[in-house]
Amino acid sequence: MRVLHGLVEVAGQAALSAHGLREVGVEARAWFEPHPFGYGIPPDLGPRLHGRAARAAERVWRLPGLLRRFDTFHFHAAASFIPGNRDVPLIRRLGRRACVEFWGSEARLPRVEHQRNPFYVNAYHEDDAANLRRLERWAALSDGVAVMSDHSFDAHLLPLFSTVHVVGQRVDTRALAPVYPAPDARRPVLVHAPSNLAAKGTTFVRAAVERLHRRGLEFEYVEVHGRSQAEGLAEYRRADLVVDQLCAGSHGVFAAEAMSLGKPVVCYILPELEPTYPRGFPIINANPLTVEAVLEEWLQRPEERHARGVQSRAYAERVHDCREVARRLLRLYAQL
Repeated sequence: MRVLHGLVEVAGQAALSAHGLREVGVEARAWFEPHPFGYGIPPDLGPRLHGRAARAAERVWRLPGLLRRFDTFHFHAAASFIPGNRDVPLIRRLGRRACVEFWGSEARLPRVEHQRNPFYVNAYHEDDAANLRRLERWAALSDGVAVMSDHSFDAHLLPLFSTVHVVGQRVDTRALAPVYPAPDARRPVLVHAPSNLAAKGTTFVRAAVERLHRRGLEFEYVEVHGRSQAEGLAEYRRADLVVDQLCAGSHGVFAAEAMSLGKPVVCYILPELEPTYPRGFPIINANPLTVEAVLEEWLQRPEERHARGVQSRAYAERVHDCREVARRLLRLYAQL
């Protein structure tokens, strides 16, 4: 099997997918444009030309060579080589496998989110009509098969897709040695790393931090925004407690990275989603209304933070390590 991941890089997930597959003995490569956050693994393949029009043309003329080289195409965030995904029928007619993995704004339906999640913020200008057309197109192209990292999009996908394979977000746990919270920390470090302030609920985090500081709780607050992954990891390693996101209703890749580092993570998980996560799910649930109380409790529980960090690392190794995800991907590809 020869697998190509691309063409959009989402928090390092395309590169880590290919890396994990190579680690379990599969020829795999990732195609994408380098991400501004500088995720650790660079693209194996990608555009050589500059400019939007030139790169669009390049994807078309390089496709025949890629079709000869690869037999499985794993598309992320609904993007393929030709606009409108017009290349996918050709890929399949030539006997190649093709699947799509959805990650967020390209597939989220605001009307559904507003109905089920009182804290949802449409921070990425998501559009019902455009996303519904995209989902319908991919449902037809894929014979009703989709890939997701968790069950957070079941409400969006299951009306259109007959099969949704859940494979998990990817982290290279071997590259992220755990640094567990000190069980005797007197001034704990709280870290929050929002890629989008509104979507991650940063306003609520800041307000809770300010109120806790005014009430005399001793802790350091670190906010990481607009910095490279390497810079962010240096701060994450210092953390005793991490806040992921408070509005989406599920956790992001940042939470998986933090768990790999052995950190307890606070995040809002929709009540109906909590039972869908694998056993031993260690995330501490908090929403914009409860985050102050949750932070106050956990900032004063150093031994429990240490224990939850150990639990988080074990969970990340079992659920999120890119080699474990690669084995799930291989089972998925065998069914296409």
